[in-house]
Amino acid sequence: MGFTQLAGAQRRLFRIFTDMILVTGGTGLVGGHLLYRFRESEQIINAIYRTTESIDITRRIFDTYNTGDAALVDNINWIHADILDLPSLEQAMEGITQVYHCAAALEADSFEEMKKVNVTGTQHLVDLSIALNIKKFCYVSSISTLGNPIAKKPINEEDFFNPDAKNTDYAISKYGGEMEVWRASQEGLPVIIVNPGVILGEGAYDKGSGKLFQKTNEKQPFYTSGSSGFVDVRDVVAIMQQLMESDIKGERYILIAENVKFKKLLDLIAEKLEVKKPSIKLRKWMLYSAYLILKIPSWLGITKGLSRAQIHSLTSKTTYSNDKINTTLGYEFINLKESIERVALDFKA
Repeated sequence: MGFTQLAGAQRRLFRIFTDMILVTGGTGLVGGHLLYRFRESEQIINAIYRTTESIDITRRIFDTYNTGDAALVDNINWIHADILDLPSLEQAMEGITQVYHCAAALEADSFEEMKKVNVTGTQHLVDLSIALNIKKFCYVSSISTLGNPIAKKPINEEDFFNPDAKNTDYAISKYGGEMEVWRASQEGLPVIIVNPGVILGEGAYDKGSGKLFQKTNEKQPFYTSGSSGFVDVRDVVAIMQQLMESDIKGERYILIAENVKFKKLLDLIAEKLEVKKPSIKLRKWMLYSAYLILKIPSWLGITKGLSRAQIHSLTSKTTYSNDKINTTLGYEFINLKESIERVALDFKA
């Protein structure tokens, strides 16, 4: 399929005259939408996959732009590899000049499993990138790796991670990944880090932010008092590409379109899905009660339970600043209502 059918000599000749791009997590939300931006690129695009079934998610993402675009997935050079398996990763990076690292474990059975993917996997990628003299490396991090600001101003890129705060396993592991990327930067690898808020977009609805649409559609009645920053996946990948094609390096950028309370977000989703809006507020004491009730069965391995860090995240009224990316690129984000309406239409379809 695509360039995989080119003879070895032809491919080597083509590499001399063009950049080659590697996308990890190409069967996920960010990676799938990023690959769509490269759908008609003259560059060779390598994308890692672990199962052939997972590529169907990318096909579905392509079709959300234009019916029939799923066929363009075959123009990508798919390589069976794993970021935790160095031999297969070396093969995937042969001839590569740019890396977009979108792969991440959002959920896992244990912190150690999440750490392997988000920290060790990133370490493998940056070490190979240094060895292969990669031109530029983009890492998709998260706003969860940012610290709380002094006073009550919006969090910006200068608010650094506080290891003593109530951090989720995901935040700790993504911060560990960031440290690997910054270490590589000190060793000469040109890097860009993006810290997106909660990413909304078409894709799998059984994990990540997709669950917001799935659970709302199931008419779950609960909401919490917290807030966060939200951003459209199409904005995230557009900004990533612009930053990678610029001369900017050694910088990180918060990517959020709007700061919104969870109640307002869920109400907007319910409205577009034409279902009942959540009406029962889960107060902090209720969540801590659930934490205590679930703690014993979680010790027994029956259920994962609810952590103190998750409770803090659900009830924290945190806001984030997108001033830096606006100043750098003058980027105009997609309106949150527009994002929700588009994704809700896809979910219903």
